Amino acid sequence: MTKHILTKHKQEHFPSGERLSALLEALPDAFFFKDGAGRWQIINEPAKRLFHLEGISWKGKTDMELAELHPDFREIHEACIADDEKAWQARQLIVIEEKMVHDDGQQAIYETRKLPLFKVNGERAGIMIIGRDITEQKEAEERVKQMAFYDDLTALPNRRFLEIQMKQGMARAERHNRLLAVCMMDLDGFKPVNDTYGHAAGDEVLVALGKRLSEALRKSDFVARLGGDEFVLLVEDLEDMVGLATIMKKIEDTITAPIPLSNGKSVQIGASMGVALYPFGDTDTGDKLLRLADQALYESKKNKADRERFWVLFGEEIHKAASLTPAQELLDAGALEVWYQPVLNTRTRKMVGVEALARLRDKDGTLWPPAKFLPQLQIGNLSDLTKKVLAQSLADLSLLDTQGWSLWVSVNLDPRSVSEGCVTCLEEMIAQSTVDPSRITLEILERDDFLEQQKALDHLLEIKALGVRLALDDVGSAYSSLLRLKDLPVDEIKLDQGFIRSLEQRPQDLHFVGAIQDLAAGMGVELVVEGVETEDILDAIIVTGAQFLQGYAIAKPMPLSELQAFLQRPPCHGRQHPTSLLGFYAKQIATHNALKKAIRQAPHLTDHVALADATACPGHHYICRLGLDDDKRLERLHQEYHRTMAAMGEQLISSSSNSDWSDVDSAERAFEQAIIGAYWNKKMEDGNPVFEAEKPK
Repeated sequence: MTKHILTKHKQEHFPSGERLSALLEALPDAFFFKDGAGRWQIINEPAKRLFHLEGISWKGKTDMELAELHPDFREIHEACIADDEKAWQARQLIVIEEKMVHDDGQQAIYETRKLPLFKVNGERAGIMIIGRDITEQKEAEERVKQMAFYDDLTALPNRRFLEIQMKQGMARAERHNRLLAVCMMDLDGFKPVNDTYGHAAGDEVLVALGKRLSEALRKSDFVARLGGDEFVLLVEDLEDMVGLATIMKKIEDTITAPIPLSNGKSVQIGASMGVALYPFGDTDTGDKLLRLADQALYESKKNKADRERFWVLFGEEIHKAASLTPAQELLDAGALEVWYQPVLNTRTRKMVGVEALARLRDKDGTLWPPAKFLPQLQIGNLSDLTKKVLAQSLADLSLLDTQGWSLWVSVNLDPRSVSEGCVTCLEEMIAQSTVDPSRITLEILERDDFLEQQKALDHLLEIKALGVRLALDDVGSAYSSLLRLKDLPVDEIKLDQGFIRSLEQRPQDLHFVGAIQDLAAGMGVELVVEGVETEDILDAIIVTGAQFLQGYAIAKPMPLSELQAFLQRPPCHGRQHPTSLLGFYAKQIATHNALKKAIRQAPHLTDHVALADATACPGHHYICRLGLDDDKRLERLHQEYHRTMAAMGEQLISSSSNSDWSDVDSAERAFEQAIIGAYWNKKMEDGNPVFEAEKPK
């Protein structure tokens, strides 16, 4: 137990009265000091407002005396007496939570810290109290508690809820002498949906499947989403395997039924599932059951091309099917075509690389996109596919080298294919090629948990040692990707194109794009922005300063012959950006962030007179050039933004403790919303009906 002793020597080093007063008033928290007899000696303005002491002679009064003078706060003063005594008795700092009422009448929760001070002889010298408003923190904690058991996207139970339900299900199975099936499932062909139609479409699929599974299962069963495209089902009250097989058939029919998307398209996916039964052996915990189900899931995925059914029971021999899928037949028959989508370097305005994309052409000449053929391939097929795409890409790059175009190439690699054999094969291909390995980038999908295994990381390091670059694909599609970045030996990250494709409907996502740019820069890795599909999006992303861009606004995927013709065109000539309202919105975000940072760090270096004049800002000339501000609203809001920003800078010079940016933030939000509103209005005038439905109210 620690005593806090107040000696004469220490008192001599306390700040003077004026300095102490200034220090206390600078605190945003409520501060109190009472002497050893509990008499109030020092309080700051936040404390005075909190206890409504304006006009009350509080100095030298005890809480009991203040309770008589201030009857509305009697209960609070009486509670203070009791809590002070707790601190005295404990002879050390104590922390308590109490409810108070703000001067606006709103109830708040305060975290109060009470530190008793003692003289050398052990007598009470005084007590220091600091009260901090933690209302928002408590509200956030309550929201977290509410969300703790359910997935945000699908509203299905999450892993925490699953753990509770599994424990209860095991108890019921023992009590009723029935079987419990723990089924771990992930989707086949889900990534192509994201790649083809965007991240929002992938979310639609997950939501639809979550609802279907809940409706298909019995009331006694349970379904949870673990994250990504991984689900766990608990099937209870089973008498035998016949009952389980019946339910599995119903689940398979539910999953494979076509799923309509809001864009008018329809997708069809499959699934792989591993099943573990309870009771079975020494599986006495839910964690063990999940591990067994996960091992069975691995076997199911590994034997995807040969299995007779989509689910595998742990410990059983795989039921193998006799025939190949159409996609496997086409791949074996040499029907693969490699198409290339160029990547633009915005600083040089030249194409510097390509992404190699697989296509299959059937006997009728129809070209199969990945969304159609990837769900029909198993892990072994995917490894073979990557090898063939890379081999063709290296041959094509060598040809392009002879024609004067030195490009790098990126090839998709399924993380489950990363193995010792993969490293050996890659080493042999590099040795046989004239292409420098530094021009090869292997793109690894971020969502697969295989990347968390130490062996996978070791193999990735071996690949890096060959000189090959590694990229993490679809960053941002799951929070886990941001966590993995610090552990994976990547040279490049590719932002999930779902965020970029929807920028015209969700301009506010540009804030997220900027955050990922800062993250990439801080980690020293390159960022490639995919999904740049329109001229407005291209304009906005160029304004953000992103260096490497890929998407239809630059070039669509094309076979080698078209790529050669495309490269012969004159390089993209730089235009002055922004060229659109979406680009102007991106410019305003970047300008505001830079300006706010500069003023915070060095307000005295800013010319506040010039800053207050919006007509000196390039944004003013852009608004005028557009001719879309007939009512001058944008100009007025732009001027107000500059005025408040300049005023904030002047306030910081006069008082560095002033940290209230609310006026600036309000002006910034109003100006940004006006830009977005003008952008949406222009799109509707130009005949884009989708913006009428999507326009924010």
